[in-house]
Amino acid sequence: MTGFQKQSVRLLGTAGAAALIAGSAIAQDISAAEAKVETLAERGGYLAGDKHNHSTCSDGAMAVQTVVSESLTTYGLDWFAQTGHGGSFDRDCRFSDPEYDGSETGSGAFWVDTVGEENIKGDKNEGRMWRWQILNEFSYDLQRSARDLAGKAAWLGIEHNAPGHEHVSMAILDGQFDTPGHSYHTGQFDYLFDRNDRDTSGGEENDFENPANRGIPKPGVIDGVFDSEAVTGLAGRDVSVTAVRWLAENFGDSAYYVPAHVERQGGFVSDDNRGWNVEDLRELYDAGLLTEGHAAGTSIVFGGELLPGHQFASGGRGSYKVSRPSSGFGTYGGAGAYIGAEVSRAGFDFDGEMAITNARLTEIRDEFNALFDNRLTQPSGADQYDQLNACADCEDAAPEGVSTSSREQFVLGRPGLATMWDALLGEGRKFFAFTSSDWHNRGAFGPFEPQSTLDPWPGEYNKVYAYAHAESAPTLAASQSIVDGMRNGNAFAVLGDLIDEFYFVMCQGSRCATMGEELVVHDYGGDVVWYVKLRDPAGTNFSPYTFSNPSLLQLGINIPMNEPVLDHIDIIRGEISGMIEPTDPEFSNNVSNPTVVLFDRVYRADFTTDGEYLIASGTIPHSDFSTDQYFRIRGTNMPVGTPNETDADGNPLLDDYSALIPCTAEPEQVPTAIELDPRFSPFFKSREATGGRGGGAPGALFDPTACPEHLPVDENGVKYLDADVEAWADLWFYANPIFVNVK
Repeated sequence: MTGFQKQSVRLLGTAGAAALIAGSAIAQDISAAEAKVETLAERGGYLAGDKHNHSTCSDGAMAVQTVVSESLTTYGLDWFAQTGHGGSFDRDCRFSDPEYDGSETGSGAFWVDTVGEENIKGDKNEGRMWRWQILNEFSYDLQRSARDLAGKAAWLGIEHNAPGHEHVSMAILDGQFDTPGHSYHTGQFDYLFDRNDRDTSGGEENDFENPANRGIPKPGVIDGVFDSEAVTGLAGRDVSVTAVRWLAENFGDSAYYVPAHVERQGGFVSDDNRGWNVEDLRELYDAGLLTEGHAAGTSIVFGGELLPGHQFASGGRGSYKVSRPSSGFGTYGGAGAYIGAEVSRAGFDFDGEMAITNARLTEIRDEFNALFDNRLTQPSGADQYDQLNACADCEDAAPEGVSTSSREQFVLGRPGLATMWDALLGEGRKFFAFTSSDWHNRGAFGPFEPQSTLDPWPGEYNKVYAYAHAESAPTLAASQSIVDGMRNGNAFAVLGDLIDEFYFVMCQGSRCATMGEELVVHDYGGDVVWYVKLRDPAGTNFSPYTFSNPSLLQLGINIPMNEPVLDHIDIIRGEISGMIEPTDPEFSNNVSNPTVVLFDRVYRADFTTDGEYLIASGTIPHSDFSTDQYFRIRGTNMPVGTPNETDADGNPLLDDYSALIPCTAEPEQVPTAIELDPRFSPFFKSREATGGRGGGAPGALFDPTACPEHLPVDENGVKYLDADVEAWADLWFYANPIFVNVK
């Protein structure tokens, strides 16, 4: 049997429940699934965290201590990785600086004024301190003290500027929990491999390139001078592969390398530092494979931040924009196109043969401009399409300020199930989905104002739940267990606290597997049971808005923005055909999995309840397992066919469509003054003076019952969704797969 037949049996608690569990063998399998969940709960738990964010050590608004304490205390995360870009920076990150001007105003300061130019190490760089020195002498101690005060797991990493590509969340736990602890290895990685580190001094004590200390010659240095072209495009791609191998060989499972906002810069560009193609992810995954002492198929490149940060960004959720151009031209339900939609091969149309042309891009632009009718008077996702252009060499020059990269960067997207992620899973790769806040600042608002046009705080909106075998603690064991949970795929990503607990188990007889694990199915072993247990938490999330969700009002559903309700989950299944070799053309061309199907959908009413938990289950005949397969789950608060949010099959639409959804909530109370956080300086520069970064005003008025003033409006004064309102309205979660191997 080559096909896969979904059983007509449904869920516990439905009309078919009696037939479903009539057989004692099936009942036994369900008991085994319940026992597996109980064992998971007894031996550990899913801990919520964030591993990609910024402080004043790079381009964030707030001091390291503030970012760590807000994340672990105010927003209640269980674990935290404090990051920030590699390269060099001029602001002293012991001080918050929401005005982004150092010591000119407010509370910020410059390194040259606090430690002095003479104490800035390495090659002199106009008063800027190399990130490796910031990590080793300042960031580590700052985050460690905040971590210990909170009593939770936290470590230091960087958002690496990957040669040939854009950004990567990486860290090396090794050394960070020694006595005394240190971040030497992370600093060494930054010096050696970050394309923005142009220091040729040799680094800390001039020994970063010492072979006895895991050193290698710094890539990009030619005749003692750093050459940026040597870490750009095709040459840069090779350097990134070298960087991953260096991490895997020297630090093993103590390290991770997870591409950030993978789709934001579109496809890979051969002469630039831009995005990621599917072959890049395959190649880096292979370079990071761990073999000795590890299960086959585990890699330090164990996934991507496929649900990006910057979820509150005005004019393009996730800061995904046509003008970059982002893959798929934007996000889909807050997810990047590589997990939330179907995509074309980079530079090609969906037919796989015709390269992207100006005529095709013009067609797309005109289609969207007609849809939105140029009616919004403030920036929104809709306005991006006027900027659509293919490349600098094309007959029509790109508008001023718009990216002019080659056609290689263009990746088309459309709603659908068979994603690029599924292409990787369809090889059996243990490449998993994550999210992050990418916290920098709140855009047009001050850091402690409730509204935002750019970022949520870590823990406010994006959460990764990783399974760990111990409670969160400021120890190596706890931190390593969390990283192991992510690397092993026993993790799920959530937006807006749609759920806060999730268990997914499949069993054949007494053999069971959960997310990231493999279930071996024998033809003599009986039917297979799947089992889901989750919690949609009661009460409110962190949304500052209390008016009815405008997206749901289109369907006559009245649910407050800050009290989201899970509508349904989708169980998605695909076949595993095996690894594609680098010599196979499909290594670069395969961006889909044609076997992907919606195996089952469980609506809210179909779940049974067990206290505060929702439970669903079903069976699959063992005869249906003729090939290796995987099963993954997504869920949302958006019903199937919600206008401008989901299509008739329940797939998320391009988030720019939300600019067509009106926000009509009128004030129900007199606006009150915002009480600013007393830990922070009460001074804020004007929004105009900060260029929309970190501005605001003490005593600003805010009404949670009314559509906020920062939304785009039409000529009649009607507001439409954008920024944080759009993000709080449309919530999703993604769970990592269970792999089924057939024997």
